[in-house]
Amino acid sequence: MIALWAVPRSASTAFERMVAERGDLAVVSEPFSIPYYDGPEARSQRFGRTAPHATFASVRDELLRGGTAPVFVKDMTYQVLPALDDELIDTANHTVLIRDPAYSLPSLARQWSDFTSEEAGFTAAVDVVRRLDARGASVAVIDTADLRQDPVGLLETWCDHAGLVFDPAALHWEPGMAPGWERWEGWHRTTAATSGFLGPEGAPPVVADPRLGEAISEATSLYAALRDRRLGR
Repeated sequence: MIALWAVPRSASTAFERMVAERGDLAVVSEPFSIPYYDGPEARSQRFGRTAPHATFASVRDELLRGGTAPVFVKDMTYQVLPALDDELIDTANHTVLIRDPAYSLPSLARQWSDFTSEEAGFTAAVDVVRRLDARGASVAVIDTADLRQDPVGLLETWCDHAGLVFDPAALHWEPGMAPGWERWEGWHRTTAATSGFLGPEGAPPVVADPRLGEAISEATSLYAALRDRRLGR
């Protein structure tokens, strides 16, 4: 299994879309969002308890059972963290996707102005990497800025890490919603309107909200520590 654990608003959907375009992996999109938000062990009150049997263990076990094709799973760092036990760590090849919080958190705030510090994803990203390191797992850290600057070069390096043959044709796709995006449709509209990775970003947005500014400040040191070990540095 190949796993991508991402902070929110980090181009993880575009990464997932690229993997789907390859055609050689079964793509599973954010399975741990169900126990995190909807199950009996929910860590958030954002949604109702609509999935009474979806525990972190049951979703993990279903994921580990796999299928006829190798599995690629994409999820948020904070959503997978409660399920990231030794078995899941040992079964997968891991990538952690990060993005400068000066960009990611204003984007997150446009979706959820009341996002929690956990939903920001950076504390969980550090914890995920710490667990993977402690287990001696193979882990690559990718910065969205590098991905947007040089998608061909970075993804060729990532494919070596993941044990895949690089397919440059997968970096381009037909616009549109992909299967499995229904729940988070509003979050995926930007990627659905594109046919490939977007180019480098300009200056980060100006932040007037003190709460958002504080969240960015708190996340920046965590981001910097992860960026120091990023793939292709």
